[in-house]
Amino acid sequence: MIKNNISIYAVLIALMVMLPSCEDFFDTKPQDSTPVDDILTNEQDAQVLLNGMYASFKSSASYGRTLTVLTDIMTDAALASSGFTNQMGEMYAWKINPGTSEVGNVWGNHYTTIYNANYLINHLHTIEGDEANINRIKGEAYVGRALLHYNLVRLFGKAYNSSTSSGDLGIPYRKTYENENPKRNTVEEVYAMVIDDLEEAITLLPENTNYDNVIFTNHFAKGLMARVMMDMKDYEGVIEYSSDVIESTVYALSKDQGFKDMWLKDIGSEIIWKVGYTVTDFGAAPGYNFYNRNNTVTLPMPDYVPANWWVSNYNTSADARYTTYLDYSLTGFGWNSYMIYKYPTNPEYTDQGMNMPKPMRLAEMYLMRAEAYAYTNDDALAAADLDELLDHRITNHQSISIGGDALKEFIVKERQKELMFEGFYWFDLKRMGKGFTRIPQENTSTANDLSIDADDYRWQWPIPTAELNGNKNIKQNDGY
Repeated sequence: MIKNNISIYAVLIALMVMLPSCEDFFDTKPQDSTPVDDILTNEQDAQVLLNGMYASFKSSASYGRTLTVLTDIMTDAALASSGFTNQMGEMYAWKINPGTSEVGNVWGNHYTTIYNANYLINHLHTIEGDEANINRIKGEAYVGRALLHYNLVRLFGKAYNSSTSSGDLGIPYRKTYENENPKRNTVEEVYAMVIDDLEEAITLLPENTNYDNVIFTNHFAKGLMARVMMDMKDYEGVIEYSSDVIESTVYALSKDQGFKDMWLKDIGSEIIWKVGYTVTDFGAAPGYNFYNRNNTVTLPMPDYVPANWWVSNYNTSADARYTTYLDYSLTGFGWNSYMIYKYPTNPEYTDQGMNMPKPMRLAEMYLMRAEAYAYTNDDALAAADLDELLDHRITNHQSISIGGDALKEFIVKERQKELMFEGFYWFDLKRMGKGFTRIPQENTSTANDLSIDADDYRWQWPIPTAELNGNKNIKQNDGY
């Protein structure tokens, strides 16, 4: 249920002490608590609330696992190894139902955090202080509200389609809590409100000239706007907003050792926003299931291994992504395998596979703008963006000289090579109207021959059981 009597005090305390493994809170909907009127009295209180919003993104029900690696594991890009522990196994096998834990956890995590963002947005006018700082806090809260609803509508609603989205069911867009049992807004309505929130955020957030990639900045808001425009096939909008980010002096593409350090040490000027883990965080390591090695296991025991087709996409002699994203090793199961090594474990952390998720990087801006140029028949500019990116990835990269459909397909493959296991591929398949078929390979296990059509109803996750039981006005997605 999305109830109007969730205690902001409970939300604050839970979010501030929450570690990435603490999922139980997000299934809790306090029924008898009342908001604390004096929880927001000054700028310091506001910043604490904002920090609570950011803390929620560490959860495995958010970027700690689901939005970073789980969705891509659900595709043909990864296969369950013959010794896998069945972690995320139901989602991998597309055995999705309203009671599936990952589904309910995402819903609960996101709406709890939306409540936090809304409390800031709706109450900041009651405090006095530095106007610029208060506007900055409000702007970040608007970005958070937009991002959270955007994530939800892409998971629980159909892909945006200008012909049908005015009737397609999305998710409730929560700005206030006067209605305890909200109906689902349409996909079109949700996207319109996401855009409204981002536009408001852009007016409130200062033009960031300093590099701070653990908070929502003006450039992050514009990058997210470009992402929204891409879903809507508003290619001019994609070009406008991605260009604002690319042409800033704040960010720069990484290469060579800098590219490796971006993944190992979570540093680099290419990162537009990363989820700011600290050394005390544990339990939601994005890369754990790819290597699955701890202090008692010498050899890696991966739950999921990369599909051969993805590995073979790389020019192994020249592409830095091949040597950074992949590792070939003997496993604890007794056979050799490629392993996904995008989260190789930051040396500051102890949990295997613990690296900061990086939901937005400059590379994505180049790929989005290239795609937008290609679909507006400006192949030369599309190729120029791709060349700029690949000059930072491939030794002695040769300039791209293709156009038309071949160029568009090239961009699709580059998105797969650059962004896989960062939470893009599943959404790319959905927005492009494509299904997939897993190709069985040696030393892989259950559901490795799964085939999912583009019109499969499970591309829309089910509304969770708890929400159905508590909200008389919510409607389930077809097929469940």
